[in-house]
Amino acid sequence: MKNKLKYIFHIDHLMITLLAFALVGLSYLVVINLPFLDPLAKAIGNVSMTDFFSKLAHNDADVSQDVTIVDIKDEYNRGNLARTLAQINSLKPWATGVDIVFANMKGEPEDNLVLFETAMNMGKNTVWGTKLLDYDDAKGEFASKRSSFFADTLGLREGFTNLDDNFERNTIRQMLTLESYDGKSMKSFPAEIAATLDSLSLKPHTKLTINFATEFNVVPYDSISKYKNLISDHIVLVGSTTDQSDLWNSSIGTIPGVVLQAYSVETIRNHRDITYPSTWVSLLIAFVLCYIFELIIDVGVRWLKRRKDTFSVFLDESYLGRRVVTIIFFALVAWALAEAFAVKSIYLNAVLILVLLGFVLEARNYYFSAIKALVQKHDWWILKNSLINQ
Repeated sequence: MKNKLKYIFHIDHLMITLLAFALVGLSYLVVINLPFLDPLAKAIGNVSMTDFFSKLAHNDADVSQDVTIVDIKDEYNRGNLARTLAQINSLKPWATGVDIVFANMKGEPEDNLVLFETAMNMGKNTVWGTKLLDYDDAKGEFASKRSSFFADTLGLREGFTNLDDNFERNTIRQMLTLESYDGKSMKSFPAEIAATLDSLSLKPHTKLTINFATEFNVVPYDSISKYKNLISDHIVLVGSTTDQSDLWNSSIGTIPGVVLQAYSVETIRNHRDITYPSTWVSLLIAFVLCYIFELIIDVGVRWLKRRKDTFSVFLDESYLGRRVVTIIFFALVAWALAEAFAVKSIYLNAVLILVLLGFVLEARNYYFSAIKALVQKHDWWILKNSLINQ
């Protein structure tokens, strides 16, 4: 038993694990500090295993029982849209979110008038989209907004529809919840919709990770009468799913902005945002997994070397044996991380963990190569007691 414990906690396993961390750290520093590698650094910064896990969860998604999307398609006639909103309102939804900004008076005057009157008659449970603009870094707030032409006149309930706070149109994985505008706080569009039904406690400049584990019924704007059951006692989001300028990259692919807003509403209402443990937690878990992985590899290598049959020699000399072990171990770790995401809504830094595991074999080769080179001229304790000599 003493010998087994001595082997399990041998310094070689620790040194190889630490070397794997050092190699990853060095590679990261090289990537972020060399100017010609900036594109690679940005690409790495925009990689997250949440995309893979979200797609897995989305494949088994149920249809939302609360949120319905009314698709206006390519209909931009204000009179028709006003009648659509009035029809939706007559069916008494729990809340209505209008993901359309009717900027300025344009088109036929009578259409503008109908839209104005419809907006005036819709209840307090209707939220109108607005766009926050001109962010002031010094003040930490937006200086202006672009709203529908009647919003300020009627004092309508508004929520900002910004999906990307840095306007770089990166992959959208998180929603904005509360931002400062002109000295005041304004809720995001989905947060304001959720607040019409539930009390919310939000902190400025915070984000929630969007949970994509659902799907939504989409009703065409000209078929509302056929789908009354999907409008009454539902949260209804009105917007276009065909507007090419409002398509966004998300964890589950390219989807329309109104659909992203629907996912955000669903996430807030069901309190199913993703929890992110600190990087230190992920690093600690990665360290333990790397140590275990190195131990398993070493056990496998020693077992194969003791065997003299042809197949065992082939597995050892071709490194095929350790590659098979690597694939199996990676698959088990990825499965465990995916289960934590899907079942517990916890996202450990899977990219970091898997990259560190991927460097263990490389670190093992470097370490034992260094031992072989140094032992010829030095008699240090760590060299003499290395596992390679046992």
